[in-house]
Amino acid sequence: MSKTNKKNKLENVEKPLPVSRLDQLSLADGKAQIDPDIERVKNLEEILGIRKLNPFGTTKFEIFQEMLKDMTMVDMQNMCEKIGIFASGSRQQIKEKLFREFRTSQKGSISLVIENTSFKLDPANPAHKEAIRLLKDRF
Repeated sequence: MSKTNKKNKLENVEKPLPVSRLDQLSLADGKAQIDPDIERVKNLEEILGIRKLNPFGTTKFEIFQEMLKDMTMVDMQNMCEKIGIFASGSRQQIKEKLFREFRTSQKGSISLVIENTSFKLDPANPAHKEAIRLLKDRF
């Protein structure tokens, strides 16, 4: 082989890019890191359709708190209407009413009657397969 062929072959090989120190830095934004268990619950609730069945959109208090942080006053008033509580007062008062109602509903003092046939998870369905995997990891 000639020197030019060897040189061309060496130039064609991709060299790894150097890793900058900036890429290795972690961001400190004052927010708590996302708990993997909460993420797993979110994914499972989304797959199983809990948001459609539960007027709060979740069964986990931490997720509900996070949802309320992102809601506007009108969104919270609409949720109060959907749940059946009177949405009066300031934003903080409405938020406290929603928290109280959420806790009460989780204790079982309020029963929601939902006529829904139970469904079976089909391992052939990719979404159901993911739900089965999440359930196996958790339990």
